[in-house]
Amino acid sequence: MVTFDKEKMLNPSIIGGIVNGVLGTFCCLGYIVGGAVASHLYVNAGGSLDYENCGLVGAVSGVIGGVIAAILNFIIATSFMSMFGGVKAFVMTGSLAIGLISGAIFGAILGAVGGILYVVIKNR
Repeated sequence: MVTFDKEKMLNPSIIGGIVNGVLGTFCCLGYIVGGAVASHLYVNAGGSLDYENCGLVGAVSGVIGGVIAAILNFIIATSFMSMFGGVKAFVMTGSLAIGLISGAIFGAILGAVGGILYVVIKNR
């Protein structure tokens, strides 16, 4: 059974989430890279190199990164909306809510893929 060990998994997940959020704003491959970075930091912190734990660390970092990327995308989109005539406030609020939910789900899936790919590449 896989459990979230706060001592070993929290800091790599946060750092990987920041990488996810910044890179995920521009390209969805950034979520996979961030999950791999989080898994690498987790293994270097003394964690075990297995699919379950690295996938969990990657998924948590993907959720953090998805939220960060959604907020950054919202800021970028609202700053450029004045060039195109603007959008009503309720439309942009709905856009942020949908972005947060989809970013968290999408980030968790791709972050876990990145963590698992790290294990596959490291075990070669």
